[in-house]
Formats: sequence, C-alpha cells, structure tokens
Amino acid sequence: MENVEVSPMALIETEFLRIQFQQGLPHEVGINGVRIEDVLDVLIAKLNAYQEGPLACRENEEALTGLVTARDAMVRRRQRRMMQGVFNTMNPHAERTEDLDQDFSATGA
Repeated sequence: MENVEVSPMALIETEFLRIQFQQGLPHEVGINGVRIEDVLDVLIAKLNAYQEGPLACRENEEALTGLVTARDAMVRRRQRRMMQGVFNTMNPHAERTEDLDQDFSATGA
C-alpha cells in the first residue's frame, strides 16, 4: 500500500482501512488502540478462513507462515520485556539474554 502514511498519532487510514495503534502506556492512559499483534491476529484469522474453503492455496500458506512468525516474534519481545522488568515502560530491553555483568557468554560463543 504505497499511499499509506503513518501519522505521529499512530493512526493509519486509507479509503477502506482505519487502524488506531495504542498511544501511551496502558497503565497511564488506558487502552486507546491496538497492538501490532492484534492486527497480525486478524490477518492470520482471515487467511485461515481462506485456507478452510475453496480459496486455499500455497501462497496463503506461505503468507500465514510469515504472519505467524511475525506474531510469535512480537510475543517473544513482550515476554523478554516482562522478564527484564521493562514491559509497559519506554525503556529499551536488552538485546543480549546472557548475564551482562559476566565476561562470558551463556551460549558458549
């Protein structure tokens, strides 16, 4: 969708689409929009419905695989943020999962 513009308010609107993403921390401003995972879940459900009917095809399955991978990555991101104590804050989460205070890698690398 070439003509889609993401505004600073995180509202995406086209002729047939309107998506309001969450703005602010839910515990401070309440829930006022969707998360990326919510949008991915809708797309996954739509393609699953196609796959259960006469429109099932390999391309739908490939798209589903990509969307599920994307949703799962976002879920892992949220879980890591929770584990690191930065969920529902504007603080970044650590990219490394090993003990950052140690001079070794927990992965052995």
